[in-house]
Amino acid sequence: MKTSQRVLATGLVVTALAGGMAANASSKAPAGPVVKFATPVVVDFFHPGYEPDVMTSPAGKYKGSTYVSVPNGFSTTMSYIWRSDDNRRSFHMVEGNALGKSSTCVGGGDSELQVDPVNGAVYFNDLQGLTNFTNSRSNDGGHTFQTSCASVNGAGVDRQWLAIDSNGGTSAVGTAAGDGRLYFDYDNVDQDLGPNGGNQLVMNESEDGVHYGGECNGADTPQTPDTVPVVGPQSVCPLPPAVISEDEGIPGNVIVDNVKGSKYQHRVYSIHTSNNGAGVIVSWCSGKAGDHTAATVAQDCTDPTQFDPKAISASDQDRKNVNWHDSFARVKGDWQVGQLFPAIRMDTAGNLYAVWSEYPGTSAPTGPGAIKMSVSRDGAQHWSAPITVSPSNLPNNVMPWIIAGSPGRVGIAWYGSTVAKNAKNQYGPDAVTQNGSWNVYYAMTTNGLAKHPGFGVTKVSDHPVKYGDISTGGLGGSHDRSLGDYMQVQLGLHGEAVISYVDDTSADRNTDTLNGQLVPVAGGTPSEAAGPVMVAVQSAGASMFAGKNVPTITSYVGSVRNAAGDAFLSTGGQDVPAPKALDVVGASIKKKDAKNVTVTLTTNDPNLQNDLQAVPPLGGPVDTWMVRWAAPDYKGVLGDGNMFYVGMQSDGGQAPSFYTGTTTSIMTTHTKYFTYPQTTTIKGVIQGATIIWTLPLSAVGSPKGGQGMFSVTGFTSTQVAPDSSTSVTVPNQGGNLADANIPNLISATAPFTYIVH
Repeated sequence: MKTSQRVLATGLVVTALAGGMAANASSKAPAGPVVKFATPVVVDFFHPGYEPDVMTSPAGKYKGSTYVSVPNGFSTTMSYIWRSDDNRRSFHMVEGNALGKSSTCVGGGDSELQVDPVNGAVYFNDLQGLTNFTNSRSNDGGHTFQTSCASVNGAGVDRQWLAIDSNGGTSAVGTAAGDGRLYFDYDNVDQDLGPNGGNQLVMNESEDGVHYGGECNGADTPQTPDTVPVVGPQSVCPLPPAVISEDEGIPGNVIVDNVKGSKYQHRVYSIHTSNNGAGVIVSWCSGKAGDHTAATVAQDCTDPTQFDPKAISASDQDRKNVNWHDSFARVKGDWQVGQLFPAIRMDTAGNLYAVWSEYPGTSAPTGPGAIKMSVSRDGAQHWSAPITVSPSNLPNNVMPWIIAGSPGRVGIAWYGSTVAKNAKNQYGPDAVTQNGSWNVYYAMTTNGLAKHPGFGVTKVSDHPVKYGDISTGGLGGSHDRSLGDYMQVQLGLHGEAVISYVDDTSADRNTDTLNGQLVPVAGGTPSEAAGPVMVAVQSAGASMFAGKNVPTITSYVGSVRNAAGDAFLSTGGQDVPAPKALDVVGASIKKKDAKNVTVTLTTNDPNLQNDLQAVPPLGGPVDTWMVRWAAPDYKGVLGDGNMFYVGMQSDGGQAPSFYTGTTTSIMTTHTKYFTYPQTTTIKGVIQGATIIWTLPLSAVGSPKGGQGMFSVTGFTSTQVAPDSSTSVTVPNQGGNLADANIPNLISATAPFTYIVH
């Protein structure tokens, strides 16, 4: 989430995915490598996506597991955390979720994930209504959490980021002098009392991932109502955070130099836009002379008392920590760089790469935009001239995120559109409310340190993921906020790119009370799209690590097979094994005749007909078997598309129903949960372990030959009561929205694609 600076706001598919294009910084640049991505995986079938984090664990018991988190909004107070233990073929909520997360605290505003590179501990934080943060740590992959509901000394806070100093990859975060340290920065909203005004960028440290502030020290502390029981010392951080920059617009991520023996080892970097949104600043701190450990640098970089008394006056009361310095990755000028967060990453030799979205004009875009990158070889003291990353045929580009590996190897992901402006000649992502069409793109270079690096660009998404505008105004900004403020790309263990994004291909929009206006009105709600979080994984092409190979991932077309034995309900801190009847091992779609297709879902139970009742019931007596997919608008006009499905449901082992439909939603001002009503009865049978549906194409948008069904996935779930036979949208304008009938995922296949023929 991003607040304003001044106002606190309340087959064929394989070929398509492999297609790339050259995107050179100039005519002198060589062509860059073009990589491939596997079919995108649906993270959750019931909870919509928004600002998805993604992180693969490099260590510990869950080494190789991938975590994803999203916030679900202040009205639900929820955020969600998922984990994949099968190489990102499918995801489950982590076992410690209670309706989505650790149960002790409200939240739902922003979420942030980091995983300790030494022991695999998971650090998760959640924004509580712009008032404080929930900060949690899990040492067991999300089965249990240590949590504080008031983790920082402050109020009026927004948009947090985490980073770890692991002493060059040797020390996990802890309280000892030789342990690693956590950094945590965020905005103090509208609290800058200096001449610039606006937001105040601040930095904290932590020794336990639960409590943050300045002057932390490990100590045994009594348990309080805002913490869950923990064993051993907790870190007491008695001081508020340190102010680290007096020129702040919106904060990007934070990183630390963990290159062992580097000249700049332990230096922490925080990227952000300038107060006027026209420059990209990298603030950095190495502590004081004599600081040579994670602990000593963190103490001096987060101490709010280390300021210059001579700099304090009636008009300048920020007390900026004297150990912090600002450098400009993009100097201020006649352009905008806040679409949305800038991002920064470091390669294995310590070189820095900053990336941002840039449009000409000061108050509004006056021309096409592009993804830009700048490079620093000397610890952010100097930066190269901006390098254009996105190709010229993409004039609308937002929300970039970046990874880096071996020296010069850089990958950047973002949302891009071929549509630059609307019918009124207004440029930018917020303006194209009627004609925008967006996909996910990824650019890679292996010579990012060259004067003219060459980028190869891949279209990652296999269908448009967003129609209309993308809001970059934050809360209180423009219309459709359904994507949030960012997407992410992170590194897998072999140097493969792992991208998390939101696919807004559904028809589950709320009512537009703004009537399409660009500027919000008091009490008005915009029409917002909705869709799930997707994870796309690089399946071929150059690794981010020289000398390593990216693991091959098959992109299935028409059908998929799955390993047996991985069905379970994750709840109450444990995994409850599921019966074979709920363990799915395959799914397929094939042509039956000119008007129908046959859809199948195969379980691990050859006597499925006799085992429709799970004993004991896992999360409810109603069992559901389903195959879902995303579909664009088949009529060739701009629109949200839809999420279709076929389903079989049995209440307590009774005779099953067979049906098809399109998702509807439970919503506040926008979708909070997807539901799957039994809209249209269709023919279905059970043959041994397999369910077979005969699906009329007319019931799912009437796709024609050559048109596709995307990220087709078979899954099983349980719930308290049967789904209704009609599409019911349940409005709720506030409070904790928790529906007892939200399903529990049990098992899921990998995705595949079907092309109608």
